[in-house]
Amino acid sequence: MSIPIKTCIRELKDIQIDDNVFISDLYCVYLQDISAVVVSDLHLGFEEEMNLHGLFLPKLQLGHVEGVMDRILERYNPEYVIINGDFKHEFSRNLPQEWDDIVHFVNRYAESTKLRFVRGNHDNYLVAILKKKGIELENSIETDNYYIYHGDRDAGLKKLTILGHEHPSLVLRDRIGGIFKIPAFVYNKDSNILITPAMSFFSSGTDVTQSLLNEEHFTPVLKHSDSRKFRVYGITDEFGIVDFGFVGDLHDNQQNFR
Repeated sequence: MSIPIKTCIRELKDIQIDDNVFISDLYCVYLQDISAVVVSDLHLGFEEEMNLHGLFLPKLQLGHVEGVMDRILERYNPEYVIINGDFKHEFSRNLPQEWDDIVHFVNRYAESTKLRFVRGNHDNYLVAILKKKGIELENSIETDNYYIYHGDRDAGLKKLTILGHEHPSLVLRDRIGGIFKIPAFVYNKDSNILITPAMSFFSSGTDVTQSLLNEEHFTPVLKHSDSRKFRVYGITDEFGIVDFGFVGDLHDNQQNFR
């Protein structure tokens, strides 16, 4: 009798990549020693911005984000939730949906955990909303073991540097032309850099086998590291977190496959 493959392979909900550092299938990094989770690139208000440009989308972003956040709090029970940039979507102003979604989010989670917000390149006007809730918008967060900033600027590398901004994903291709894109963490142990996937429902992400090897780095600080040595951990529905190996090897295999 054949045994279904899902009974043979254990679903990995998280992987420990360093002392006290776990990457999760819930799009977050869990920092056990400081009881904190780090997420990035939620892009609340995305639908209204698209509506203004004639692309009418259902309002799915907030529900998706809250569904993932509820599971994060249930699984890890962190003292802190750190949103590492691009909490909102519109660059140049605060849209009505952004006000409503952000206030709703803060009201929902501020009593069960301590919220900290790091500025991203989409967060130019977020400070006005957070100020009304008595919350500071920080440029970076640094602890004894971690240095956390969004990644849209080169603010250097030290300790374990945790970035967002890149929206990393992995594109998988089959021999009949099918393409599958999955969100991913990328981790360079040599450079001590970890980049988190976007939590946004609408973000398909950038293929790291192309973007990380491009000389025009979307995330400027990566020019100080060997991008081929980033290890890719994809988030899959079937198996949770999956280690796909190094960016350099994946890129070379894709070239050979073509």
